[in-house]
Amino acid sequence: MVYMDINEIKMGIVKCVDNVRRYLLGETPRGIVGNNVSGDISKEFDLIAEDILSNCLREVLGEVMIIGEERGLRQYGSRWIAIIDPVDGSTNYDAEIPWASISIAIARGGRSNTLKDIEFAIVSEIFRDRMYVYDYGDVRIGERKIYRGVIPKPIVLGYFESYSTYKPLENYIRNRNEKLTIRSLGSAALDIVYVGMGNAEVFIDARAKLRNVDISAALRIAMALGAKAYVCDYRDPLDIPIDRIERIKFILVGFNDRYLDIALSSMNIH
Repeated sequence: MVYMDINEIKMGIVKCVDNVRRYLLGETPRGIVGNNVSGDISKEFDLIAEDILSNCLREVLGEVMIIGEERGLRQYGSRWIAIIDPVDGSTNYDAEIPWASISIAIARGGRSNTLKDIEFAIVSEIFRDRMYVYDYGDVRIGERKIYRGVIPKPIVLGYFESYSTYKPLENYIRNRNEKLTIRSLGSAALDIVYVGMGNAEVFIDARAKLRNVDISAALRIAMALGAKAYVCDYRDPLDIPIDRIERIKFILVGFNDRYLDIALSSMNIH
């Protein structure tokens, strides 16, 4: 393979994401095909989307280790690492609810192989032509750099499916003692990016169902914008591994230190 320069690689990755989005905007098969490597239900479009993205990344990156939600680790070399989730919010996608995304984060192999090594990341909305890009510390929407204000919207995002997952939300609302809007939208990657941009003040997920493939790209983007995060079992969220699938037991993302501290205090986490 003839290696491309880094700008050609980035353009190639963007094209790969566009390829997946075009597929998902077409007529896709919706049948259940079994369970993925993490035990979750897989539908045909999940597998096909991951195959489209993986095959394209192989063409662009050549020697690459791909970690995907559906098929797990695919080893084609170790020059690059790509951690991907081609359909984040697959329940929404299947129900044609327009809040779903494509996530991909790229790092060079042979380093610590954690979030801090990510050099290029994309979270792309599926139903809207909007791509959030992390590029060596800069964050932009398409080609436009993101500038956020100092006060986020009073909105709380997260997954709330049972009493145990509502309890952290109840505690947070009590500690904020202000009028808040609650939204459970269904795409963790987009939710986390929106917190980073200030479109919400905090993201909460206490279900222990998320994995690093769901959040790696989004968390790199949000933290580059100034968001702060707490991830159970990790003193520093940037130490989350990206060379294997890892379950995320509990995650909080705040617009800044203040909102994260309120969330941590609400849950007696110190």
